Amino acid sequence: MAYIQGSPVDGLKQTVTRHLFLMGTVTVVLAGMMIAFSDDPMAELGPIVAITVVCAAIIGFVSFRSNPLALTMLFKKDRFKEAVVEEEAAIAHLETLSDRCYVFNNLTVELFRIDHLVISPWGIFVMGRVRKEGELRVEENLLHAGPALLDSLCTSTWRVCHLLNIVIRKGWSQEVMPVPVIVPHSQYPSRTKAVDGIMLVEAKHLAPFIESGRKETLSEELVDSIAAYILKRYTA
Repeated sequence: MAYIQGSPVDGLKQTVTRHLFLMGTVTVVLAGMMIAFSDDPMAELGPIVAITVVCAAIIGFVSFRSNPLALTMLFKKDRFKEAVVEEEAAIAHLETLSDRCYVFNNLTVELFRIDHLVISPWGIFVMGRVRKEGELRVEENLLHAGPALLDSLCTSTWRVCHLLNIVIRKGWSQEVMPVPVIVPHSQYPSRTKAVDGIMLVEAKHLAPFIESGRKETLSEELVDSIAAYILKRYTA
């Protein structure tokens, strides 16, 4: 059984509460300071409100970007429950990996959200889940779920792969390029196996995809060391 870190709802409610409190506090403090140092608060009310709203919006953007399920949890509770079921199913399949593997779920790496990160002797795998409903299709080498374009998901998955490659190269002086993986929605399995270098793998096939027939490319010491770094740097 693989080492599992994180779950769909681990700390999500506490994180959302803290971020909402931070947004409220910053808004009140910033507005209060500008009013206090203003010669004519009423005349400058418009700019004060505008600056305060912009600052609060930036904090909100960063918060919800790092917690994509937060908006769903707050405003679409039924969709949130469905999303949690989807993620728990994927985690259950990843849990069946060898105990030599480390699985990190709902991880944020330098503002980039990773649904699942697997560090194993067979390589490193960065996984993004399709939350949009609809048949997966490829048009002009771009992945779609129904009418929705998934370019942002594909791009962020590749960016995390390159980011981790740079981190490993600098920290361990080894060239390790993670494998980008997109996990389709369970109701809309993909007939396409890859797009733009990204593998499309259903949740139930994740463990065999990682372990079966692959050559061990990472030593046990390197796997443990990278996993320890990720655990300390991005989950503490």
